[in-house]
Amino acid sequence: MKKLKSRLDAYSDAVIAIIMTIMVLDLTPVLKDSWPAYLSLAKEVGIYGISFALVANMWYQHATAFEEIEDMTYRIMVYDFLFLAVLSLTPLAANMMASNTTRTTVMAYGILNLLLSFTFRLLAKAIVHFQYTDKSQMRQVYGKIYGAQNPLFMIWTAVLLVIAWFWPFIAVWFYLSYPVRDLLFTGSTRQQMHDAEQLTPDQRSEYLHLTPEQMRKFQRQVQRSRQQQVRQGKKATPQDWSNILQQWLDTKVAPAPDTAVNGDAQDVGRQLTRDQWRAFAMAQRQNDPRAKEVKQRLQAFTKQQHDQHKKDDQ
Repeated sequence: MKKLKSRLDAYSDAVIAIIMTIMVLDLTPVLKDSWPAYLSLAKEVGIYGISFALVANMWYQHATAFEEIEDMTYRIMVYDFLFLAVLSLTPLAANMMASNTTRTTVMAYGILNLLLSFTFRLLAKAIVHFQYTDKSQMRQVYGKIYGAQNPLFMIWTAVLLVIAWFWPFIAVWFYLSYPVRDLLFTGSTRQQMHDAEQLTPDQRSEYLHLTPEQMRKFQRQVQRSRQQQVRQGKKATPQDWSNILQQWLDTKVAPAPDTAVNGDAQDVGRQLTRDQWRAFAMAQRQNDPRAKEVKQRLQAFTKQQHDQHKKDDQ
């Protein structure tokens, strides 16, 4: 099955490459010099750019998901074919929207985006279930991490469909946010899954009880710690958007930090993540109002017992 998985990877790459080629061939060349013709071509090129970014991002997510496994199941294969079938409709939807930009064609493009996300989520979930066959906690972590994003995604999708109904030309450019959002979040969610995998079972159980905001806070803490380790021995520089962009562009695609083949390095990275969790959990307990209330009650009870013993001694 490993050989078949490699061939499926190659097949998927070929299908996606053909999809991108078809989108280019659908562009209408200008045969007669006129401003309306060039403006029409500019609109087609713009829609092609949005669709290219969408398909390229789907390839990136697909490649990173399949990189996590060396074998596959029939479920993964079927879901992959389903995902590619929906993705192959992208040239048609893009061509319709470029040739006739109406509320119907723009909303159809938005619905296609929704179907793409749904089918890929099925595929990614099947891969996670196969990868963590004996680790039910990691399946829960997957649901926790990606489940926190689903409500925001559904709200944004609904907003874009409403915009497409009233202002289709404006909605076209908003659809560029889909691949940008996914490209930024994919690396982040992969890192979250990786960090959760490094925790002990007890720590992972505590992790599952975090709110989405607390999960993001823990991820930021781990990320800051890694950045500090990278910058050790280097002169600190002021942070601005250009530096942040450069740091993101230079970030390795694979999850950090234990990508080395050295087992000792992996153990060190795992231990660092666990130590960071202990520090984070301790800080959360101190800031938790319920923990403060219990602490106050315990202090009051201790004081009451102390006063009672003092009174008895008298």
